[in-house]
Amino acid sequence: MTRAACSDPRALRQRLRVTAVSGTRVSLEGARASACRTCAARSGCGAGALAELAGGTMRLTLPRPEGVRLGDEVIVALPAAAFLGAAGLAYLLPPAALVLALALFAALGLPDVWSALLCLPVLALSLLPLRRAELRGSVAEALRIEEPVPAGTGAGERT
Repeated sequence: MTRAACSDPRALRQRLRVTAVSGTRVSLEGARASACRTCAARSGCGAGALAELAGGTMRLTLPRPEGVRLGDEVIVALPAAAFLGAAGLAYLLPPAALVLALALFAALGLPDVWSALLCLPVLALSLLPLRRAELRGSVAEALRIEEPVPAGTGAGERT
């Protein structure tokens, strides 16, 4: 199965190595891209702490493009729209739901303790769209192998 290359110039791109080939699928592995290692605010940043907890290796399984073999490297692209959609579900929807819920609870005159307790199920419900997108694989479906780089060549060097 041939997949179209990502034509979005704003797409996130990462170079990964093919670690396994199984029929129509390839397993890819590479260093997790992160600016946290060089950021001056690293010590006080929550994103930096999460990046350290996640580990330094990323593993993916994608459809195999024609001609890709074990040991080759590939450029994998994620369109900006898919990334922004996932980021919105993860980082914008939960805080917005909590703010709206707290405003509603304050308007109803509920005590702070009850408002805080009622925010717990609101938070859980606000994470359901992200979980649903993960289960559907909508972000993973957006990933495209853009450019195979045969083992032993330096061609196609992009990040």
